[in-house]
Amino acid sequence: MKKLTALLAALLLIIMNCAPAVYAEDDPELGFSVSSEAVYLVNNETGMVIYEKNADTKLDPASLAMIMTAIIAIENCPDLENTIVTAPTYIFDEIFLMGAMNVDMKHGEEARMIDLLYAMILRTACECANIIADYIGGGDISAFVDMMNTKAQEIGATNTHFANPHGLPNDDQYTTARDMYLITKYAMDLDPIFMQIATSTEYTMPATNKHSSERTIYHTNDMMSESRGGTMYYPYVQGIKTASTSNGRNLVSTAVKDAYSYTLVTLNAQRYYDNGDELSDNMAFVDAKQLYEWAFNNWGIRSVLKTSTIITSVDVELAEDVDEITVFPDQDVDYLMRLDIDMSSLQQVINLPDSVDAPIQSGQVLGTMELKLADTTIATVNLVASENVERSTWLYIVRGIQNFFGSIWLKLIVALLLLVVAGYIAFMILYNNRNKKRRRRRMKRHF
Repeated sequence: MKKLTALLAALLLIIMNCAPAVYAEDDPELGFSVSSEAVYLVNNETGMVIYEKNADTKLDPASLAMIMTAIIAIENCPDLENTIVTAPTYIFDEIFLMGAMNVDMKHGEEARMIDLLYAMILRTACECANIIADYIGGGDISAFVDMMNTKAQEIGATNTHFANPHGLPNDDQYTTARDMYLITKYAMDLDPIFMQIATSTEYTMPATNKHSSERTIYHTNDMMSESRGGTMYYPYVQGIKTASTSNGRNLVSTAVKDAYSYTLVTLNAQRYYDNGDELSDNMAFVDAKQLYEWAFNNWGIRSVLKTSTIITSVDVELAEDVDEITVFPDQDVDYLMRLDIDMSSLQQVINLPDSVDAPIQSGQVLGTMELKLADTTIATVNLVASENVERSTWLYIVRGIQNFFGSIWLKLIVALLLLVVAGYIAFMILYNNRNKKRRRRRMKRHF
């Protein structure tokens, strides 16, 4: 019995040691676990953040820093196709000593700026990042890094700091999932060339003075390739940049399906089992595929309000033949939301006066309505009159008379008249009393 117990205990220990680590429990909002330490998922059509996790936690961007390097290059090199850049010798020392990813650029090699950008974004070529930084920085890579940090502040990525153009480890380099989204969105909107580069599955670099033949490079985001992606292939994903740290993996990507598109940032996805072995799957890809599927399957644009919907009615004063008028919203409202949300949970907060005066024109704004989902205001619309309402001249005159007799001016006039009358009466009483006294004195003198 003791031997059997010991055997079972040993088997249990082996199973526990061989089992992969569980990085996170299932997220109740998602129904599955997310390996990445930080996540930021945004719908591109609306700008709505539909999922976030530790969005402001500062983490190592690794080679995601190259997105900012590309921004600075595109903004400061007006002719990417025809600008020839020569690789200086000093930029290679740091790269090769750290065993960084590269495309085998050589000392003194001449390459077009556009080729350097493709190599940097698709293959995480760190030497290309340094070559670009040296050229744009006028021979001073630190000056280029200053440009990166200035641009980050301009974009609003205030929790980001860059220490180099390629993202190799540095304690003074950090970003957040939210900031990396802001930087990526800026790049996506900056110039079509960025997305042209970042979404290319492969690129052929032309021959140079140091390479006699062409070189074909492939995007490191294997989710884009059916042949290289395996189970992680996802036909809807597009680019943008992968990165690896000593502890995890980063990914910035977009995905388009039907009428919807999303941008996703995941940082520090689990890379190793507890026993130190590297995971067979890239968990950044696993997270991205699950999150995109969740977004496409569970979120959609839903019709929340139509202009044909009667909201309520409001009393009308001074009208010839109506006592009230119905009001409608002045615009349709469509909103990105969970498909399983019960539309009856929407709240209508109506702001209308108790009554309105004729004349009223059809479409005239009479009030507003706020549409709320839980504590979130999703839209505020004007409420407009459904028809023309004519004013009754007789009722308008009566109102004017009523207003006059109820006005402060009438009260002041009446008060003034009363004062005048009171003053006149007082004067007359005083005047009569004086006359009586005079008559008495005369009568006394006469006798």
